[in-house]
Formats: sequence, C-alpha cells, structure tokens
Amino acid sequence: MFGRGVLSGLSIGLVSLSVGCVAELEGVEGVEGEVEISESLAALRGLNSINLNGTQLNGTQLNGIQLNGIRYNGIRYNGVTLSATLLQGTRASDGHLVSGGDFIGAELDAVLEDLTTVALRITNVAERNGITYYTVKYDRGGGLWANICGEGLDAIPVKGVWDPATGDYSDDGDSFTFGCQGAAIGKCAEWGYRDWQPGEECKGNRCESRDLSYFHRACVRLVRADYCGDGVAHTKTGTAIDLWDALDIQSKTEGTGMSLEAEWTVDGAACVKHTRWRGPGGSNPDYDYIMAHCPERWAGSDPSCGGVSSTFYPQNGFATPLGQRKLLRNASYTTNVSP
Repeated sequence: MFGRGVLSGLSIGLVSLSVGCVAELEGVEGVEGEVEISESLAALRGLNSINLNGTQLNGTQLNGIQLNGIRYNGIRYNGVTLSATLLQGTRASDGHLVSGGDFIGAELDAVLEDLTTVALRITNVAERNGITYYTVKYDRGGGLWANICGEGLDAIPVKGVWDPATGDYSDDGDSFTFGCQGAAIGKCAEWGYRDWQPGEECKGNRCESRDLSYFHRACVRLVRADYCGDGVAHTKTGTAIDLWDALDIQSKTEGTGMSLEAEWTVDGAACVKHTRWRGPGGSNPDYDYIMAHCPERWAGSDPSCGGVSSTFYPQNGFATPLGQRKLLRNASYTTNVSP
C-alpha cells in the first residue's frame, strides 16, 4: 500500500506476508541520503508522553509511515490479522499459526511521504498492560538500523489508517497503523481508548457497550488540538492538558488550575472555550485560524459549551450515535509565547 504521508501512521495491509530479501533504499546514497531519511522519519516522533498527576503532556505528532510490503526470512505468511494488538498469520507452507514474538525479524518495505522506500525490521515484541508493543527499526544503510519512534520507544498496532493531511480516519478492515509511543495515536491507546476493548456506559439501570475506537479518534484530535478537524494542530510539544470522558476511562483531575478548553468529537472540537497558546504581543493566531476556518466551533464565554445539556453526559447523549456525540473534554492553561 502506498503511503499517504509521513504523518498517517505506520500502516500495513492485513492480507499476507510476502517473500523477498531486504530491500535497498531507493534514491538514497551515502550520508546525504541517510540525512534525508532521518529527517523524514523525524516526523514520526512525538515527545513527552508523561502522565503528571493526572494531566498529560502532549505534542503535535500524529506519527507513522505507510508500508509497501512485508516478509520474513523468505517464508510467505497468509491471512495476517490483528487480534487486539497482536499480529497473527498463517505460514503458507504448512498452515502453522504464527503470532506475537514469531514476528521478531520480520522485514517490511515502507514508503515515505516523498515516495522514498526504506526497509524496516521488527526487532522485539513485548506485552505490557494488555498492549502488545513492537520495536520497529529502519535501515539507515551500512548495516545500521535505528528506531522509527526514537530510541527506547515502541509502536502499537491500531486498526485503520489516518490521513496525513486531514487527520481523517478510515478502516477498510485490511489495514492497521503502527502508532509510536509519545505521539497521538499511540498515546491515546495507552491512555485507555483501545478499540479492541469495548467500554460500558450506563444510564440509570440501562447499560450499553461502547465502541472505544470513536473515543480513540476523538482523543487523537484532542491531543493535537485539531480544533477544526482538518488535520492542523494548534499545540506545542510538552503542553500540559487534562482530559476526561463520561466512561471514567480518564477522569478529571481537580486542583490543576486549568480551565475547560473544549469538548471533542471524532471530527475535532465541538466547541472551543479558549486556545492553549497565544502569540507574542497578545495576538492569538489559533483563535484567528478558528474564526477563518470553523467559526461555528468558537464558544468563548458561551456557557453551553461544557454545560449540563451537553451530549457528553449519559442523560443527554446516551442515544446519540458515537460519531456525532461529544465524547471527551479537556482542560488546559492559556500560555503566552515569549516574544
């Protein structure tokens, strides 16, 4: 599958693992080519996935790259699937099931935003807290391999693909995204919004299962402050936020001094009370952007944003389709950029 851009996630079709040797880097020679690859892959890395007293530090990265093919020691695997975060496949020669650590050593051809091809390799697989993590490295040439997520960070497979330009999500059932720890896709899975684990919501004595993939998609928008839902981030790496939901997967932290920033849907902010950052001299380019591109989402002092009538609450939103509902809220400070 050709890449749709560096920020779309490390995505792979779930159809087969094909034979082949380690691919050569196309259009890359010597140190100059290595620098180009490193710069392209730098977009994979979001920093500061630190949980500090219930508040989250976040960055702008969506993260990842697309895959063009995958192979393992010349052996073809058929019927590759993703069970929760565990890769599974069938060895074509004898029908033997392979999964998890069997994929250590698997090699992949990835296509970057500029259509440059780079070889990847899964070097470790580990299960922690109900998530299977994959260490994925790229071929720098000269026998050197470097972690696509940054040294010490792993990738989490999440079903579906994110468009790098718009941040829109799609799931054809045949692809998934490797989301790096520290960037939005991986962070939101680690924070509990796991599409493979249904949540439960109750209204009185009535309880229903909730598809957490919707919460994950809203979280990705929230982390990046993608107010207009158009893929444009309005935050900075290391910005502290507090986020919560009506399912109590994440709970509001009291006493932070932060104020409600926005309510969030899968399509971005439903309403925005304030932005996280102001420009020098009292300017507010993020507010200006909202007013130019999605003015209906600016709430300002309107009390209905975050109010008791919001579909965020079960009493109002229990019957609202998750694709239309206000799923998450977050609080933040407003910080002035130094001149």
